[in-house]
Amino acid sequence: MIISIVITQNNTGDIMEILKIAVLSLSSFVVLFILSKLMGFRAIAELSFFDYVVGITIGSVAAEMCTNLDIEWWKGVTAMVVYTLLDVAFIFLSQKSLKARKFISGVPIILIDGGKIIKHNLKKARIELDDLLTFARLAGYFNISDIQYAIMETSGKISFMPIPQKQPLCPTDFNFTPEAQSLQVNVIMDGKIVENNLAAAGITKKELVRKVHQRNKEVKNIFLATIDSKKVLRIFDK
Repeated sequence: MIISIVITQNNTGDIMEILKIAVLSLSSFVVLFILSKLMGFRAIAELSFFDYVVGITIGSVAAEMCTNLDIEWWKGVTAMVVYTLLDVAFIFLSQKSLKARKFISGVPIILIDGGKIIKHNLKKARIELDDLLTFARLAGYFNISDIQYAIMETSGKISFMPIPQKQPLCPTDFNFTPEAQSLQVNVIMDGKIVENNLAAAGITKKELVRKVHQRNKEVKNIFLATIDSKKVLRIFDK
């Protein structure tokens, strides 16, 4: 009887710990989401060294807050908020000061200049020649001699400029000005009319349905339909 009570108490304690971890995990997720929105898309699109450090740290704090039940939850939240405010402050500082921006985000490094590989800049960027060749192939340059300039950006990505003979032709090379293209507006998605987009597309619901029927289609059978400024309807079936 006593053993049964002890087992029941242990099970109850385990269930309570699991529920507590679940609640803390959900809370940390919500906090991380809010803080990520505060830091902005830059933290995702252009991950600088400082952003990387802050992201790793905040993630570690969030994981510790979820799994270490001895730590009070507000301490973890406070730490994450402090790191987020630091990141926002550094972003603001880098926007206001060129020197601060260079210190925080670094400066672009020229890896290939006029078709010549700058060896000491490879060391400065801490990448090997094989890495440079790999990035070049990923960018579509299988012959290194086709590259005029290669620059490592502050985000860690490498930008390439081909030699003049390998640069793609554009309309201005033929003294030709193509007609400007407008954005495609999604008017039907997954069999439903996106009524909020009809005004931007310059079309009414009735007119849209009529155009769909003229193509011998039904709205419910359309996966995606877009329309441009000339009211040209493009339909993609399910």
